Amino acid sequence: MKRRPVILLTLLLTVLLLACKDKSSTFRLEGEFRNMNQAEFYVLDLASGKRDTISVVRGRFVYEKAEQDTAMLLLLYPNYSMLPIFAHNGLSLKLKGDASHLKEAELKGSEENDEMTAFRLRAAQMTPPEEHAAAKQFILENPASPISNYLLRHYFIETVDPDYREAYRLCRTMLKATPRNLQLLLLNQQLRVLSAGAVGSRLPAFALLDKDGKVVTNADLKGKVSVVCLWSSWNYDSRTLVTTVRKLQSKHPDQIALVAISVDAAKTQGQDWLRRDTIGKYVISDGQMWRSPLAVSLGLTTMPSNVVADRNGRIVSRNLVKSADLEKELEKMIAPAK
Repeated sequence: MKRRPVILLTLLLTVLLLACKDKSSTFRLEGEFRNMNQAEFYVLDLASGKRDTISVVRGRFVYEKAEQDTAMLLLLYPNYSMLPIFAHNGLSLKLKGDASHLKEAELKGSEENDEMTAFRLRAAQMTPPEEHAAAKQFILENPASPISNYLLRHYFIETVDPDYREAYRLCRTMLKATPRNLQLLLLNQQLRVLSAGAVGSRLPAFALLDKDGKVVTNADLKGKVSVVCLWSSWNYDSRTLVTTVRKLQSKHPDQIALVAISVDAAKTQGQDWLRRDTIGKYVISDGQMWRSPLAVSLGLTTMPSNVVADRNGRIVSRNLVKSADLEKELEKMIAPAK
């Protein structure tokens, strides 16, 4: 009988130890939004490309995930604006905001996330050039900070007009401060790949499955003026640009090729629009969003964005986001063959 208290105490200690162990191996994000009933958020892991879905009920959610190392996550709101998150085992963060002012949401719970929140709120009061300058200054003053990694991507790489030369210079400065940082080493390699999408270079070799499961390669574009663009069911401007290309393509089917890469989170999104508008046979909808391989290799990171290549596969322009400008460029390029 005397052994029973000892056994019970041992079991209790075991349960407590297991609970502590589970807590220390889990990243937790708790959110609360005013003026929001139900919604879906997405969490992207930049390193692995994996995506999780968060269900928001009555303006609240709890997201937990086992993180092996410090991870750079992106929280995508319903309007697809993004919030950077620095996560690691045992960390618990709280996100509070208003559905009508998502960019002003405050994420707190660690030094990195507190500092990132402070930068975002300051940047919200700046002009775009001031934001860009502030990001550069932060990187130069804090080259070892994980925040600098995000700012480098956001302001110098994943923009309408990426500055690969400056990004490469800043990346080297960051690598001097943290030479064993694997994420930076990989980013340095990615910058070399992204440069392939610069005006004057050739379209990279690719082989992708279209929406019908057929293989699309760069050989399919040979001899045609080509447009590679991002589109989504939720972005009106991107759909308008695709429609502009399709109208010209219907007039000159043997001269214009369109590769439309969907950045919708699910392959089934946008299917009604696809059936209604019939945007062409080279439609890539792989569910990888901005991590779709061809989009990454061409540096297509914003909505809308595109590259235009001549009949020899050489890129002549990028990010013609106005329909009139894109139409004018294509008509000029096909004019000699009329």
